[in-house]
Amino acid sequence: MNKKLITVYDDIDPLNNVVSVLTLQAEEVFYVYHHDVAAKNFENIQKVLNRYRNIKTNFIQLNNDKEEIAKIISENEGILVDVSGAKYLSLLLFDMVKEKDNMILYYDDEENNIKDYRSHSIIRDDVFKLQIEDVLNLRGGEIVEHLHQAANDKKTQEAVVKLVENNVDNYQAFVRYITKLNTIINARDALGNNTYQLKQSDTLELMSDAEYEKTKELFTIDKGNRLQFTTRKLKEMISVSGAFLENYLYIKLKESGEFDDIKMSVVIDFSDDSYSYPVRCELDCLVIKDNKLLFVSCKSSKADASTLNEIYVHNHRFGNALSLPVLCVCEELDRKYPSIYAKGEELNIYLVDRSSFEEGKISEVFASIFDGTYVYDAVI
Repeated sequence: MNKKLITVYDDIDPLNNVVSVLTLQAEEVFYVYHHDVAAKNFENIQKVLNRYRNIKTNFIQLNNDKEEIAKIISENEGILVDVSGAKYLSLLLFDMVKEKDNMILYYDDEENNIKDYRSHSIIRDDVFKLQIEDVLNLRGGEIVEHLHQAANDKKTQEAVVKLVENNVDNYQAFVRYITKLNTIINARDALGNNTYQLKQSDTLELMSDAEYEKTKELFTIDKGNRLQFTTRKLKEMISVSGAFLENYLYIKLKESGEFDDIKMSVVIDFSDDSYSYPVRCELDCLVIKDNKLLFVSCKSSKADASTLNEIYVHNHRFGNALSLPVLCVCEELDRKYPSIYAKGEELNIYLVDRSSFEEGKISEVFASIFDGTYVYDAVI
């Protein structure tokens, strides 16, 4: 197969700029376009391509469409013609080579394969799989930090899973309890080894709370009123209540082995030369499979209209034709907040609520979002 490819630069769906090129292992690619394009957009494409292959790129703004395209085709015998973008230039490309021997191909993002345009047969079904950072880079985004590091030791991970699942029936009570715990230890002396010296009144306050029996994986208190956290990571997590839900989601999705890449609690910078200061946003979780990226927001309790709008905008700003917004909430949204649930469905935001946590089916629900079998609950 020829190692040179011509395609139309796509400013709407960035997947079309890289998927065919990387899948077919092109050595040189010609991007043609009409309107003025910021140089940064081409740099973003080059950045992703260079991460995997040394590909020569040519970005050509056309003045005389037919003449310049004909020149590229004639000077590069047998060049592959990619008409993935649904634009006038893609139609022109097709028209100019339809009587020639050049292979005409397109990326079918719905079936995630590359097809021959003439026969509509599949050329490649092992389409190149982008990582999360690739998708963000193509939109000018860059992961600059992680607000909370994921728990990576087995003891902490097992504790997190039990803590969330044991408290999901009243997750707000759990959040209140760890907030109270954090306030108490911040006022007491640290003894080292994740241990704090409590007052007798502190011990009584913690142990008399109904949540104490549901949080045994978190800490122990001895007869001397010394509180010791099970792990250092768990001690760190109580200062940010949302860290438990984020880590739970990360752990369950990771252990399923069904997804290509998962990142937790990321800060994305999307500033460019026109900004004097960093322009950043935060995302609780990102999950990708077969180039479909999910933008996930996690809420311990009630979600409101602003929550829906935020994750919707993040998906629109950083995603592509395949990406989707997801909201995870430890409440039964369709029953407790039916108007919010209905609004989320209207915006095509996928809603993962308490029932999925109770049944331990988080990874299955996410898999259904990816494979198109997800079904919204009926709002009564």
